[in-house]
Amino acid sequence: MGGKHRLKRHDLVKSLFFLFSQEYDSRKDESILDIQIPINQVIEYLQERFSVSYSGDNWIFTQIRNYEEEIGYRLFQKEKNSDGGFSLRLYTKMEAFEQKRHLYVSQKLKVCNALYDMISNTVEFPGQKKTVKLFLGAGSTLFHLAQILAEKDASLPFSLEIYSHNISVINCFLSSRVDPEHIKVRIPGGDLDPVTNSIISPSMNLYGDIDFDYIVQGASYLTDGAVYVESLVETELKKSILHKSRGKKVLILTGHEVRPQLPIETPPFGRLQDYDYLVIPHNRNRALKNLDQMLLDFERILKPEILNWNYRIYQIDAE
Repeated sequence: MGGKHRLKRHDLVKSLFFLFSQEYDSRKDESILDIQIPINQVIEYLQERFSVSYSGDNWIFTQIRNYEEEIGYRLFQKEKNSDGGFSLRLYTKMEAFEQKRHLYVSQKLKVCNALYDMISNTVEFPGQKKTVKLFLGAGSTLFHLAQILAEKDASLPFSLEIYSHNISVINCFLSSRVDPEHIKVRIPGGDLDPVTNSIISPSMNLYGDIDFDYIVQGASYLTDGAVYVESLVETELKKSILHKSRGKKVLILTGHEVRPQLPIETPPFGRLQDYDYLVIPHNRNRALKNLDQMLLDFERILKPEILNWNYRIYQIDAE
């Protein structure tokens, strides 16, 4: 191997997921799991981004396997091409949070930057020190938002009070750089769900007495305007929070959740009309896909509020 240095395993894996996110932006594949990238293209990408040259693919695959053994989960798979070469593909059976949090990274960061802008522009009442109250639901996208808030909390002109049952969100605020007087985190009691990496409480009406500034939720699927997750317990929890909690409700999507047909049999926890805002990434290079079609189908209730070069924020008008 030539070049100035070798990438650490963590940096290599992180950069590969960014590469797949970039490819997803520019291809016609509905799922990032359908994308295969020739290993020669991977090597060229690493050379351009990090000025690191690889004479072959063995070191890359070895580092990937070592990282997977370290975390205990498969993340990639090696595919043989018809010409005898190899391509890299994301592991097609990702179910655990530690796997899914790596997917659609650039899209998630675009959504989180939109959320950060929404939060940081919350109007402060004259003459009062405002505390912004946020509910951050389960899912890996909000893990990235929590990282941003933890890094930038000193620049916010108000304090944050965060309510969450998302373990990844909670862990972000345990950092020594976070001022606990500036960001307070309140969590429920309940059972740990290792699949969603969240605390599932037996009490579904957890936050009914709190006036939130924003209640942020994601979804696994959006079909015909209805939103779904795989777990029935989480479905009930999301439904309770969506319909019983007070505050501006924000639905976040990276785009892949929108499906013309629901791939599983499960009841919805809500509909687009139950939310006040929809936040999605802006992908300028994408062909018309399911997300774009959904925006057309529901344009009567989706009113563009902020059209940023990285993200889109729509206000939702209930019918």
